[in-house]
Amino acid sequence: MVIHDWHLFILAYLIGSLPTAYLATRLVTGKDIRTMGDGNMGARNVVRCVGWAPGVLVGVVDILKGALVIKIAQAWRVSDGALLVIALCATLGHDFPLFTRLRGGQGMATLLGVFGVLFPQETILSLAAFALILAFSHNWDLSCAVACVVLVGLMAAGQPPRRLLFPFLLLPTIGGSKLIQRWQAAHLPAHASGR
Repeated sequence: MVIHDWHLFILAYLIGSLPTAYLATRLVTGKDIRTMGDGNMGARNVVRCVGWAPGVLVGVVDILKGALVIKIAQAWRVSDGALLVIALCATLGHDFPLFTRLRGGQGMATLLGVFGVLFPQETILSLAAFALILAFSHNWDLSCAVACVVLVGLMAAGQPPRRLLFPFLLLPTIGGSKLIQRWQAAHLPAHASGR
């Protein structure tokens, strides 16, 4: 049963909570990434505000967080239901990390690690669609939206119906976390928001 895997849920959240962008920015600049750029604690903001090398490193580690969590879960041979909850816990850990007062990133890189392990072919083709649209439009949000549609379409064509729960439940966390982070930045006092 899913409830028996509660220890993996906690582990997934803690791994997801590793504040990669915060640590890399502190190490390189001594500053808090949450007070720089758009305030997002993700690889794209690190690239913009700190540089390509730290940003790429952050992105790689955040992807590995998602991949590691799924690999651990697979080693425990958990059910699909537990696997979905574990992936959600890792993503929420990245979005609302325990170590930085629940202010994190949007979870795209962590989800990429999750989907890359679970659905490698669909993920690779979705990334190709993302790169193609980005090259022509230079619009990050549009490229992400197209990649998500391609991912869901490919999974609908090639995966069991129950596995469609993964994109339908996990992908919306990207937009949801973004809205919550905007609210935090606008309404929380500086000391509570980490600024």
